Amino acid sequence: MLIGGTIIWLALIGYIVWRYPHWKTLLLAISLPTYLLRFQIFGIPTTWLELTIYLVFIIWLYRNGLRTQWWRPLHRYWQPLSLLGIGLLIGTLISADPLVSLGILKGWFVDPLLLFLLIANSCNNPDTEFNYVVVGLWFSGVVLAVVALYQVASGDFITADQRASAWFGSANYLSLYLVPIMMLILGWWKRLKLLGPIKLIWPGWIIWGGWGLMLGALYFTFSYAGWLALLIGGLVFWWFTSPSWKAAVIGLIGTIIMVTYQWQSPKFQHLWDLAGRSSSHVRLQVWQTAFLMVKEHWFTGIGLGLFEARYLEFANRLFHPPLEPVMLHSHNIGLQFWLNTGILGLGGFIWLLSKWFRRIWLGVRAKNIPSVAVFSAMVALLAHGMVDVAYWKNDLSALFWIIVALGTILTQLYGRESLPDRN
Repeated sequence: MLIGGTIIWLALIGYIVWRYPHWKTLLLAISLPTYLLRFQIFGIPTTWLELTIYLVFIIWLYRNGLRTQWWRPLHRYWQPLSLLGIGLLIGTLISADPLVSLGILKGWFVDPLLLFLLIANSCNNPDTEFNYVVVGLWFSGVVLAVVALYQVASGDFITADQRASAWFGSANYLSLYLVPIMMLILGWWKRLKLLGPIKLIWPGWIIWGGWGLMLGALYFTFSYAGWLALLIGGLVFWWFTSPSWKAAVIGLIGTIIMVTYQWQSPKFQHLWDLAGRSSSHVRLQVWQTAFLMVKEHWFTGIGLGLFEARYLEFANRLFHPPLEPVMLHSHNIGLQFWLNTGILGLGGFIWLLSKWFRRIWLGVRAKNIPSVAVFSAMVALLAHGMVDVAYWKNDLSALFWIIVALGTILTQLYGRESLPDRN
């Protein structure tokens, strides 16, 4: 049944993209959660999302790419990407499980980079492409939010801790996905508001209704890191657009209400517990274990995708016994890059972000609304990544490169003095 559904899905996507090529990134953005539909083709693991990216890329390449230098958008990042590529190669070569490492290389780097190229090579103008991508993310976020809120209303959760997670195995995964999208939606709404009559195509109540559903779903994830990331991203967006004290007061009151409501909850109290069996104590042990790994494998890392397999080996040397015997990742985006790709990969990742932030800053400083929204989304993603896995997952790596691509087209097609929407 899954194979048959896959054929129908790909046929539908292929038909739409062939007839309406400017919709390609909208459809891909909608498709991000479909990585959860997994199967094998001739023994090779794949997902609906991956096959969708390949199909759309082939159609686009056939229609446009063969006549253009489709790889050009990567050129401005070739130095950090080269370092990151070397780190990934080393992480794969030293891996005790090459199949796992190659799967990560394919699903979390090659596929997202193809998605980056599809957006960065768009024939649409930057504002139009921004709108298409954000509309697609809005749809995917609304669907996940509705499912998460249904879990809350029915009590039919799929996680052991009874937190809203939609189809994800962890509530934190849902919050990691929703927060950057919510930042981009703020820019989409603000942009349409400035355009005047065009906003009637997308009434504000539809945009804000979807945003409100995502906010409700985010609340019921009880992901305090997600809440904090949303607050930080929202403050950045507010500061660089039209800051009003009314919005600041509303945000402050909302934050106080949420904190007050959670103050006596066991989860909130455990946040400050660094001695008992709390999530904060577990994270502290994970970070200490990750630093031990880094200390002993600072140059090469431990092997691409092997944190879970090697966690207990290192944790047992520090704790007797560790609070959690199984841990998927290091709960820090920087540590995870270091452990998976070594010091070269980490350096490439930081260098990439540095180049990207320097370029997008031109638009932020000029108060270009889409640029501010993209900047805020990246800030929120990285803020959340300080205490959780903000890249190392199919949809999250794709979301990261979507943000990078949007920032790229906004800076490469607008000159320093020609950025619109100045306030």
